[in-house]
Amino acid sequence: MTLGISGLIAAYIVLAVLLLSINLYSKWSWQVKAITIIITSAFYIISYFSFPPLLGWPTKQVLPSHFRLLSSEVHQPDKLAGTEGAVYLWLKEVEDITAYVRPRAYVLPYSNLLHERIINAQSKIDQGIPQLGEFDEDESMKIEVVDSSETGQESLDIQFYDLPDPLFPEK
Repeated sequence: MTLGISGLIAAYIVLAVLLLSINLYSKWSWQVKAITIIITSAFYIISYFSFPPLLGWPTKQVLPSHFRLLSSEVHQPDKLAGTEGAVYLWLKEVEDITAYVRPRAYVLPYSNLLHERIINAQSKIDQGIPQLGEFDEDESMKIEVVDSSETGQESLDIQFYDLPDPLFPEK
């Protein structure tokens, strides 16, 4: 049985109540007691913001330089709802073709150029053609302006390629 976030929050509350009850009956000065209460309360906030990365939410970290695209989803910007668009990618880093690497979810800012590339790559994946991606880590801090006079959007330069067929040894 998994308790999830509610179980972890309950555990923090029990620990905080124990700490505060010890503070009530201790002979420490009121400044020390106040500091322990503030530190305990701060850890509630820290733990609250620390849980989403552990739960599998997409990361905003820099993409690996070489990766295999497993799946994607694009959310276009909606001016009426006031939401910005986002591109969600599920990737496996390609360091060594034989090494096992766990997939990871990434979120990128929306752009028309990236949307077009993702549509093309995802359609090939749907046809059974695996896709490799390339992203220059040195360029990760430099965002390429793509036709900003017309769209006003900036885009990361990510390239997708068909995965070559493996060469099997002769029998």
